[in-house]
Amino acid sequence: MHTARLRTAAAAGIVLTAALALAACSAATPSPDETTTTAAEVSTPFAGETLTLATDANYPPCQFFEKGSDVMVGYEVDLWDAIAAKLGVTLEVENTQFASLIPGVQSGRYDIAMECISDNAEREQEVSFVNYIFDKTDVVTIESYDGPITEGDDLSLCGETMGAQTGFDTIDKVNDILNPACAEAGLDPVVIQEYPNAADTYNALNSGRVDFMILGTSAAAYLNQTAPTPINYASIESFPQKYLGMVIAKDNTELQDALLAGLEAVIADGTYMDILEKWGMESLALEEPGINLATTRPLD
Repeated sequence: MHTARLRTAAAAGIVLTAALALAACSAATPSPDETTTTAAEVSTPFAGETLTLATDANYPPCQFFEKGSDVMVGYEVDLWDAIAAKLGVTLEVENTQFASLIPGVQSGRYDIAMECISDNAEREQEVSFVNYIFDKTDVVTIESYDGPITEGDDLSLCGETMGAQTGFDTIDKVNDILNPACAEAGLDPVVIQEYPNAADTYNALNSGRVDFMILGTSAAAYLNQTAPTPINYASIESFPQKYLGMVIAKDNTELQDALLAGLEAVIADGTYMDILEKWGMESLALEEPGINLATTRPLD
């Protein structure tokens, strides 16, 4: 056990108030939910309309199902409900696979997609993002892991096996950034095992079928609260901080502007910070949201 080299989850400094069993991440697929339409507080062309929002509710604390029920919860659920109330729209929420979220928006099947989706230049070639938070990246191992992964040494991941959800940009980052560094150092590449959803990926980690996962800091901290076995995590220097955002079709600038206006209203009245504080994520708040910030206002 490498407790001296890996930060324990307790040392991460993010304490989440909700601590539900990991079984809450099971891939239940209830019928679509709908928010309740209220009088619009922000004037946009969409007041009174129904918008379709797609998500993959298997990724706490973003969105997930409470154990034994079909009630979807999470900080993004609270956020999209608050924005919908400001805009006076009804959201029809559909639970689907993560890999289908961006293609579904591109095809017009969905108006919006939200699932803690990372904004990057490559994705901005396909869709647009309304950015509402930023996130950092952690390497997660179970406490009994006894391999070479070391805090502050990204090359210690070389030759180890990573579990990742299909469609997550961590796969591209490992292939584009980390594995070339491994090759340059004369080390074996990271082996990537893909899984269709977060629950299967977590199960692979907990059962020892993979050595590590790469998660956003908020998801890693939540996993600490819910995992059936203790976890450790380490920072990864190769991967920069990232914006997360609502995904909208590139040509639907009216909806992009409307969602940004709704988000700004939620920030202005304090609801935004209330939501983040509820989920222990206030340190990741954006003071100034925006559109396609990965390219228009990159993080340091």
